[in-house]
Amino acid sequence: MHISTEAVQIGLDWDSRTGAVTVPIYQTATFRHPGLGQSTGYDYSRSGNPTRQALEEGIARLDGGARGFAYASGMAAITNLLLLFQRGDHLVVTEDLYGGTYRLFEQIFHQYGLEFTYVDTSSLDEVAAALKPNTKALFVESLTNPLLKVADIKALSNLCRERQLLCIVDNTFLTPYLLRPLDLGADITVYSASKYLAGHNDTIAGLVVAKDQQLAERIYFLQNSVGAVLGPQDSCW
Repeated sequence: MHISTEAVQIGLDWDSRTGAVTVPIYQTATFRHPGLGQSTGYDYSRSGNPTRQALEEGIARLDGGARGFAYASGMAAITNLLLLFQRGDHLVVTEDLYGGTYRLFEQIFHQYGLEFTYVDTSSLDEVAAALKPNTKALFVESLTNPLLKVADIKALSNLCRERQLLCIVDNTFLTPYLLRPLDLGADITVYSASKYLAGHNDTIAGLVVAKDQQLAERIYFLQNSVGAVLGPQDSCW
């Protein structure tokens, strides 16, 4: 199925109780259970909401990943991913980086002991030269903001695999329509969905897709624990 067809199908899942052919906006904090010890699969909207889930499943399909996650903003999504790391860990990062991401790295997470080295990620040699014994991940923008430099995601993913590093790709500018980093070997994609995915008009949102289920479970634990999730109203864009 072509990706444009996949995209228009997101949220088109009929409701068995009412017959609605699109997922309703479940504007609720909690969910009633049928009985003691029984669950509908939903308990509390921070942990899971059917409207948000439709979006999360949709972006996972578009990106070809195991599971998707929706956040209150792109910065919330990146913040959640940085919680995968601990004090003393080092990340190699695109030097031509979105300013909000740079601020998050240098003015917030740096004070908690994460280390960042900024390089031209369009150069595989520069990335390789920046790796250290404590390097845990590469954070690369597939098309940089603002200079629009292009990264060779396949080559960078192969390098990460050789060094047992996570390869995180901010694919905001290209979207899954133009590039699917997970198909090229990346482990995680992240989006400011406020931009091209939502039209950069009326919605602030962030999306993450994990390539495999084990990594997805780690990300879900953080998403549920930290709670910067996208609300059901904004999940409908």
